[in-house]
Amino acid sequence: MSQPALANPRKRWPFVIAALVTVVVVIVGVIAWWSSAGSEAWARSRWNPPAQTFLSPMHALPVAGWETDIATLGLPAGSKITIGDDPSLPGPIIETGTSRAYLLASSPGPAPQWWLTGVDAADGHRLFPPVELSTTTRAPSCFINGASVVCISDDQSRATAWVIDSQTGELTFTGPTDVRLITGKLKARQTGSYLVAATEKHGVYGVGPQAQTTWFVPGVGLVGSHNDDVAFQGAGREGRATMFSLADGELLAPEFPDNADSRGATFFEGGFAEQFTEKPGRDFVQFFDNTGKLTINKRFDGQLGGTTGNLVGIADSDSYGVYTLQGVKLLHLAGGSIHLIGTTLWVSESDITQSTVYRPYDMRTGDKGEPCEFDLGTGYLGSDGTVSVRAPINPKSDLLADAWDLSTCERVWSIPRNGPFGRVARLGDTLVRLSDDGTELFSLVSP
Repeated sequence: MSQPALANPRKRWPFVIAALVTVVVVIVGVIAWWSSAGSEAWARSRWNPPAQTFLSPMHALPVAGWETDIATLGLPAGSKITIGDDPSLPGPIIETGTSRAYLLASSPGPAPQWWLTGVDAADGHRLFPPVELSTTTRAPSCFINGASVVCISDDQSRATAWVIDSQTGELTFTGPTDVRLITGKLKARQTGSYLVAATEKHGVYGVGPQAQTTWFVPGVGLVGSHNDDVAFQGAGREGRATMFSLADGELLAPEFPDNADSRGATFFEGGFAEQFTEKPGRDFVQFFDNTGKLTINKRFDGQLGGTTGNLVGIADSDSYGVYTLQGVKLLHLAGGSIHLIGTTLWVSESDITQSTVYRPYDMRTGDKGEPCEFDLGTGYLGSDGTVSVRAPINPKSDLLADAWDLSTCERVWSIPRNGPFGRVARLGDTLVRLSDDGTELFSLVSP
């Protein structure tokens, strides 16, 4: 029986070569895609936005929800919630980062009588009866100091302090203090959740239960980057800084690299990013937890551009990358300050008039939208996810607050200023408004 003829191997070679070329082209294409944007697209598909606290719906001009007034708060007739005529003083709404806040008020007289009381923005109930402070034309200043509120009155020759339990309103101490408001020595500064007393070119002191100075951290006397619990202070030597606990002044030893100068930290939830300069023109960024321990053993070439949510921006000579806290690159863009709302990253740019605008980037797709002419930086109060709300910080602004639609870039409502006392603030997840005459406080809710 005859055997079947074998296929000519030479005729098969073109098909084999074509198949190999196709495979190589596909592999090269995949590598090129992965190197250019594919790895970022894959990383974005696995990225999850952090937990975010949104306001109640804000698309329509909000109306009053709960309301409280000076009578309900227990203040004398004719009282105003105010800091007087000095807009540089903290208050009159002393915020805590939660729904609880403290209110500074004055009642009329030849010299006004000053008071401290409090309110919980969750439902508007009073925290405690008003605590009587000084009788003077100049308003005292009040500060959060751990579990206490410390109010200080300074007439240039001496200072008096009142220490109030922030939960019960009990006056636990009143008397003279070395912590001052006016002089440059032992000057009161709210730093995170604590009051510190700073003296330039000397250092920073803690403040104790009788408004006395306690722990001491030597340095330049200027607190730099901080969160609620820890802070940095320059030590007076180029490129050196001291990290310490705001609760007790304990010095922390961050795992900073040797032979590199630190250039400043930016805190995020659970830690901070620090920029270093190893030599002129050689900058890099590293990530740390709140005790100063490295969270990932990796250096990112470039300069720290900012943080928002669980994202960090790092700029090098020709690019700007957005990274996760685990060091994974998610996006490449032009640069600017960054602000995360939901899954949209807003990035500041300068338009042709050199005004600051914000451009949205979809963190799921990487697509960028058209820039919007509103500010998500100074005065930003929050968002409901579709509308952003801001309050101008200038006390002489014509507006108390306004809101902008994030999809259309249009202003959807504004609240005009009609008196010297009006304020809009955020307490927890609630917006509150102090009336233009300073006699009422009420929440702002969807109509």
